[in-house]
Amino acid sequence: MMTSRRALLTSAAATAVSAALAACSRDAPPSLEATGTSTAQPVLDSERLTAVLERIQSGMDAADAQKKTELLNGYLTGPAARVRTEEYAVATATNDDTEIDHFTTDSQAGTVGLTTDFPRIALTLTEADETNVPYLLALTQGTARENFELWAWVRLFPGVEVPSTNTASVGSAQVDADADGLVATPQEVLNAYIDALNNPDGDNGKAFADEELRRYIAARRSLDVSAAGEVSVTASPGGDGFRGLRTTDNGAIVFTTLTFDVLYKRTVARSKYNVQEQVAAMLGENTDVVGTVTASHEAVVAFSIPVAASGSQAVTLGTVHVLTSVTRDDSQSPD
Repeated sequence: MMTSRRALLTSAAATAVSAALAACSRDAPPSLEATGTSTAQPVLDSERLTAVLERIQSGMDAADAQKKTELLNGYLTGPAARVRTEEYAVATATNDDTEIDHFTTDSQAGTVGLTTDFPRIALTLTEADETNVPYLLALTQGTARENFELWAWVRLFPGVEVPSTNTASVGSAQVDADADGLVATPQEVLNAYIDALNNPDGDNGKAFADEELRRYIAARRSLDVSAAGEVSVTASPGGDGFRGLRTTDNGAIVFTTLTFDVLYKRTVARSKYNVQEQVAAMLGENTDVVGTVTASHEAVVAFSIPVAASGSQAVTLGTVHVLTSVTRDDSQSPD
């Protein structure tokens, strides 16, 4: 449980889907002082943001067609590049291209950082229809000589409300791990979410909404292999930091990463059980758990963190996760 003076954390009662972002934003001067200096300007205008998204879509489509990681260079970076690479590996191992998270960068709303510093950040909410769920994308520019690239994406959860932000013409102040004025800093929110994943019956576990990533992890923990062994799951913070922007009411939308390992362990001598599905495909011909098998995963998560004075709670907006590797240690056999 988080012990900060800030009460935590997330509301399980996220309301109906709202494509708010900049679609419901205000063309008014930002109420927060811009990051860096008072002369900070929006890092992109609407036309250039559209051009960036079209360029990323073109590069991603070309890479997806061949499942070639090197073709992602210049278009995807950071967690986005890793997740896409890992999706290619799983799709190849399973012979199933639906393992690749396909989405369009067509934007219904977007906002950009208001700063003179780097990295620079932009967020966009994608179009949705009967067959496509909306995605929230985070873009970043590392230096003045680099193009904006896709840094991360998440699939929005059904019923979640995306807070409104300023338009690209106005821009929004960027936030980092220790951003203040919120019900909790982004780092504190991530720490509490990790605790919820590791201790679902604890205070933070009860506070966070039931959603896709939590259900995925819960399903692994609930596997009944008691006749032969056990299954455990451990989540940890990622090492990518945070990318986020202020909302119109001085809250924040923030992206970050985490990892989690699913440990399959045989504890009963002369017993037998094996792994299934993606894990089996990545493991190869021998899918038996002799000692331990560890399936490692990476996840991206986006949070909406309200301003401290609101009395509201932080909400998980969406996630995406992928299997990154599978390793075995037969020396741990109980035989």
